[in-house]
Amino acid sequence: MSTLPLAGGRISRLRASKLSRRFNAIDTGLWLITVCVFIFLLAPIVTVVIFAFNKGVLGKQTATFTGFTTHWFAAVWADPTLHHSLAVSVKVAVPMALISVIVGTTAGLAVVRHPWKPMRLTLEALMYYLLVVPEIVLGISLLIFFTRTNFTLGYMTLIAGHSPFPIAVVALIVRSRVVALDATLEDAAADLGARSWRSLLDVILPQLLPAIITGLIMSFTFSFDDLIISEMLATPTVSTLPVYIFGETHSGVAPNVYAIATMMLAVTLIGFALVGIVSRIFARAGAQEVSLSSAVAGQHGGP
Repeated sequence: MSTLPLAGGRISRLRASKLSRRFNAIDTGLWLITVCVFIFLLAPIVTVVIFAFNKGVLGKQTATFTGFTTHWFAAVWADPTLHHSLAVSVKVAVPMALISVIVGTTAGLAVVRHPWKPMRLTLEALMYYLLVVPEIVLGISLLIFFTRTNFTLGYMTLIAGHSPFPIAVVALIVRSRVVALDATLEDAAADLGARSWRSLLDVILPQLLPAIITGLIMSFTFSFDDLIISEMLATPTVSTLPVYIFGETHSGVAPNVYAIATMMLAVTLIGFALVGIVSRIFARAGAQEVSLSSAVAGQHGGP
C-alpha cells in the first residue's frame, strides 16, 4: 500500500520533466526565430555601413571588400547637389517639427481633456487613422489635392505633406503623458487662484515637457528620413536628401551613396538616443521630486 504514493510521485515528476523539456524546446525555438528575424532586418543595414568604408576599384563599388578608406565621406561633400538637398531637408524638417509639436500637443491635451465626448472620440479616431494609413496613399492624395487646388509645389507643400504622421505621433505621446498627470496639482493651483491658462502654463506644460521634447526630436527625424511623400511632392529645385539618394541608385549604387546612407543612419540613431537621454533625465528628476515631496510630507505629518 505504501508504494502507491511513491509511484504517483514518480509519475508526477516524470510529467513535470517532460513539460519542462517541452517548454525549453519552445523557448529555444522562439529565440532562434527571433535571432533570424533580427539578422534578416539588420544584415542589409550592416552591409551598407561596411561598404561605406570600402575602397572599391577605379572609383566604383565592388561586391567584395577591397580595403578600408574614409575617402567617400569626404567626397560626398564635394557634390553641390547634395549640399542643396541637405539644406532643403533641414529647412523642411525644422518648421515641420515645430508645427507638429504645437498641433500634436494641443490634440493630445484635447483627446483627454476636451469636455465634449464626440470631439474626443473624433480626435482619437483621426489620430489613429493618421498612424495606420499607408504613406504611399497619403502621398498620392496630397499630390492630387495640391495639383487640383493649383498649389505650387515647394517648401510649404513639403512641410504640409510631412506633418500628418508626426502630428499623430506627438499627440499619442502627449496623450499618454496627460493621462498620467497628477490632478491634485491642478486643484492646488486653482485653490491658489490660478486661472485655467495660468495653470496650463505653470503646472501642465512643465509636466508635459519630456513628451514635448521627445515628440520634437522624433518629428524632425521622421521628416529628415521621409522618402515616399518627399518623392511625391519634390520638384527639381526643392528636393530632399532621401530623394537625392534614391535618384542616385537608379544608375547603380555609387560608393558615395553608401556613405550618405551611413551618415543618415547616424543622424537617426543620434536622434533616438537623444530621446532616450531626455526621457531618462526627466524620469530621474521626477523621481527626485517625488522623494523630496514625500520627505516634506513626512516631516509635516510627524509628531
